[in-house]
Amino acid sequence: MNALNNLLNFRISLKKAMLINRMTMGIFFLVSGIANYLNFNVENGFYQTVLTLKLQLWGPFPAGWEGIGPLPALIAIPYAWLLPLAEIVLGTLFALGLWIRWTGLLLILMTFSIILAFGIIPAGSLFPNAAESFNKNIMFMTLIWMCIAYEVDTKRARMRRTEERLYLSSIGDSGNAQ
Repeated sequence: MNALNNLLNFRISLKKAMLINRMTMGIFFLVSGIANYLNFNVENGFYQTVLTLKLQLWGPFPAGWEGIGPLPALIAIPYAWLLPLAEIVLGTLFALGLWIRWTGLLLILMTFSIILAFGIIPAGSLFPNAAESFNKNIMFMTLIWMCIAYEVDTKRARMRRTEERLYLSSIGDSGNAQ
C-alpha cells in the first residue's frame, strides 16, 4: 500500500520531463547512427538501401508507378555516409544539452530529409512509411520542437528575471544616493 501511495504522489516537473525527453531523443539518434554504420555494408543494409531506393512520396499513384530514382550517386553516396554521422554527432549534442536550439533544428531537418528520402507512403501500402516509422518520425520532430521551445522560453524567462533584478537594484542604488 505504501508503494502505491508513493506512486500516486509521484510528481515530475516540466523541467525534468523535458530533460528526460531531450536525453531520450538524443540517445535514440546516437544509437540509430551507430546501428546504421554497423549495418552499413551488409546485404540490404543502410548503404545499399540509400543507393537503390526509389523516391515514392505516396505509394503506387498513379497505378503502376514505381517512383523516381534511385537518387543520383552524387547525392546518395554522401547522404548514406553523412546521415549516420550526423545522427551520432547531433544526437550526442542534443542529449548533452549543448546548443539545443541549433542541434534540435538540424535534427528536425534531418528527420524531414529521412521522410522524403524513404517516402511517406511506400508502394503497396495504405499506411505511411510502414505507419509506425512515419508516426515515429513525426513524433520525433514534435518532441524535438518542444525541447527547443522549452529551452527558448527558459532562456527568455531567465533574461527577464535578470533585467528585473538589475532594474530593482538600480532603483535601490539611486534611492540610497539621495
